[in-house]
Amino acid sequence: MIFYWLSKFSRGSLIFAGTLIAAIVIWGAVSSTGNLTIRELQDTGQARLALYDSSLRAAVDRYRYLPYVVARHHQVIDAILGVDDPQTANVYLERVNDRSGAAALYVLDRTGITVASSNWNTTDSFVGEDYSFRPYFRQSISGEEGFFFGIGVTTGRAGLFISNPIRRGGAVIGVVVVKLELDELEKNWQDGGETVFVIDSDGVITLTSRGDWKYRTLSPLSDFDRARIVQNRQYPGKELTSLNVGQQLAKGSGIATINAQRFLFDSKPIRGSDWRIFYLTSMDQVTDRQGAVMLIAIIGGGMIILVILFLRERELKLASQREARELERIQALNTRLEQEITERRKTEDELRGTQNELVQAGKLAALGQMSAAIAHEINQPITAIRTFCASAKLMLERGKTEQLEQNIGQISSLTERMGAITGQLKTFSRKSTGVLEPVDLKIALDNALQLLSPQLQQEDCTLERHEPADPLIVHADLVRIEQICVNIIRNALDAMENSSVKRIRIDLSSKQDDVIMYITDTGPGMNDETLALLFDPFFTTKDPGQGVGLGLSVTYGIVRDFGGSIKAYNTETGGACFEVRLPLLKDA
Repeated sequence: MIFYWLSKFSRGSLIFAGTLIAAIVIWGAVSSTGNLTIRELQDTGQARLALYDSSLRAAVDRYRYLPYVVARHHQVIDAILGVDDPQTANVYLERVNDRSGAAALYVLDRTGITVASSNWNTTDSFVGEDYSFRPYFRQSISGEEGFFFGIGVTTGRAGLFISNPIRRGGAVIGVVVVKLELDELEKNWQDGGETVFVIDSDGVITLTSRGDWKYRTLSPLSDFDRARIVQNRQYPGKELTSLNVGQQLAKGSGIATINAQRFLFDSKPIRGSDWRIFYLTSMDQVTDRQGAVMLIAIIGGGMIILVILFLRERELKLASQREARELERIQALNTRLEQEITERRKTEDELRGTQNELVQAGKLAALGQMSAAIAHEINQPITAIRTFCASAKLMLERGKTEQLEQNIGQISSLTERMGAITGQLKTFSRKSTGVLEPVDLKIALDNALQLLSPQLQQEDCTLERHEPADPLIVHADLVRIEQICVNIIRNALDAMENSSVKRIRIDLSSKQDDVIMYITDTGPGMNDETLALLFDPFFTTKDPGQGVGLGLSVTYGIVRDFGGSIKAYNTETGGACFEVRLPLLKDA
């Protein structure tokens, strides 16, 4: 078949088509290669990010316990309380710091003054210095752990400060601080040749494998944040210029452009801090691989064009013979198809007409079976009207005209009642227009119950009705929806003919995309054979002359026409339940 279609195009058209196909192939290959490469880089980036995160947390957690332990040592507490020589605490802190390998370990009193320090005997000793302006002091003096990165105001070297409160009798009397210098970790990152960095809560890059990015911000700092950083003397002497990539990196992962270079990035928060670590991979790897694939695809595309031209020339030699045979076969198929379409349309029209006649016959049969109850319902107001008319005549003869207005009002009310009954009969008996429109199932049920009210009263049947306050709109025909309700309720009345308690419960609800109507009776229920044949045409369990078995069959067809479903089953408490589901019209 492909050879046949190739022969239908000119040489120029085939070259154009081949070029277009080649372009599509090249685009698809380059695109899929790029996507595949990006997925590979994402998987690698996530693994590398987890590794860098683990190494950083290991470096921090190695010292995180130290302030907590030192804060409980008696020599530190005595130095704070002034009951012992601070030099004893200095020696203790120096010994502990040497063993731990931290940059410094020192103790502050409640005012933020350094009482003792591990570097007490160096030129840049912390002893006597006031660090009350540091956020880590304010955090710990309030009873919390402090976590702060900044440049030391005494040494001028950057580091991470972790602090813990010193408690005595439940009160905070001082603060222990350990300073970590992460220069070695940062150098290892730089030697690795990968792009990774850590930002603090202000978006300032504190640790990075790229030296030119250190102390840069992802987004420009607000005046308030810059003033707070200056007040805390966090990064003295640093301009904190922005890379202007905050919006690109805000989503946590994706592609970002930094200094005209595109990166694939991923990030994650560092547990136990307000830091976030980023791992970036250059998109050059994607571009290089796409370029190689494009070259291969161009060569392949050229070969495709040559193959297409060769096949076309070959096919043209056989096209004339095959075309005549193909034309004859297609003409025969078209003729047969037209005949089948004509027959099917005729059959569909006949079936539709038959179904409409069955629907109308079912309605008229239902009206015939309800006629006795409806006649009784109409006879009652007629008798009452006759009585009121006789009474009015006597009042006129006796001159008691003041009570005539009340009698006439009663007669008017009774005629309105008769008009409602006959009007509903007229509406129900008319033929359906077949036009589907938004219909409120609650209104259709109201109309059906109004029509069935005389028979319900005659049968002494109790009716329970439960429904939501909102309309339940379906795409249907109001007359045929009423017939569904009438057929099922009448079937329930027939089933309860010999029941001591006659009660019909109707539940309306909506669930997701459906409107559901449950009609439950207190009859004897149905056996398995009846349930299996219930909706078959002409199946009935009634005595001869009581029904032809079309009511539920017609109901089944109407429900299916509306795109719904109907089923019947026995309830656990006895009796039968009919469940009707119709599509909910949500945008009505």
